[in-house]
Amino acid sequence: MDSKPVATRWKHMGYGKGLGQPEALQREAGFTLVELLLALFLFALIAAVIFAAFAAVASGVEKGRQSIELYRVGRVALLHMAQEISAAMPPQTGNTIGFQGKKNPGGSETGQDRIDFLTVPYRRHSDQVPRYEICHVAYYVTDNLQGKTALFREEDCSGGEDERRERATRLELTDLAVGLDITYYDADKDHEEWPPTRGDQTLLPCRVRLALTLRDTQRYERAFMTTVTLPMRGACEDAQAGRTQTQSSVPPTSGQ
Repeated sequence: MDSKPVATRWKHMGYGKGLGQPEALQREAGFTLVELLLALFLFALIAAVIFAAFAAVASGVEKGRQSIELYRVGRVALLHMAQEISAAMPPQTGNTIGFQGKKNPGGSETGQDRIDFLTVPYRRHSDQVPRYEICHVAYYVTDNLQGKTALFREEDCSGGEDERRERATRLELTDLAVGLDITYYDADKDHEEWPPTRGDQTLLPCRVRLALTLRDTQRYERAFMTTVTLPMRGACEDAQAGRTQTQSSVPPTSGQ
């Protein structure tokens, strides 16, 4: 018996239609150019806000650091000046160079005064000078080699005025100083320069008021002030007490 080939009819399962869907989905996936630009804009905006916040914090920290440094330099310089001025003494016999204060308006709103006196230095800047030696010391504000105003200290232990000008040791204490205002007080009133009369170069003031002005890199200025009492304080108090006693001893006049 002859066998005939049997034709198998495959049932359509829909695979052909199903293969077309992933391709359509692949074409629709991803970001458009507008969406990408918008995302970049938002990222840049958030980064700018964060950077500005960090910059503000860093600026505040830097200002605080400079303020602390300015305070430290000002207090140390003023303390050094006050300790040496408080130990000022009149000139020795035969020496006419004593306590002197000169007014110098300077180029800014603050003064740039100079003060010269004899004292035992608070700190020795040279090992060749004995610790008990009396030296001529000066403080003043002027321009340094870089053209910036600075606070200087001069020290000379040679004695003579001509030698002092040649052998004086000049030390720059700080380049943050922009002004130095000095006021001198005797038993009666205050003076801008010392001595009040040019005839007496050996007289010491009762008190000295120092006002040192510093300026940081942010152009912020701060003034440091103190009043120094010299060893002549007892004589000043005696004079004031004598005037008070004299005024109290005058009998009051009665009206008619």
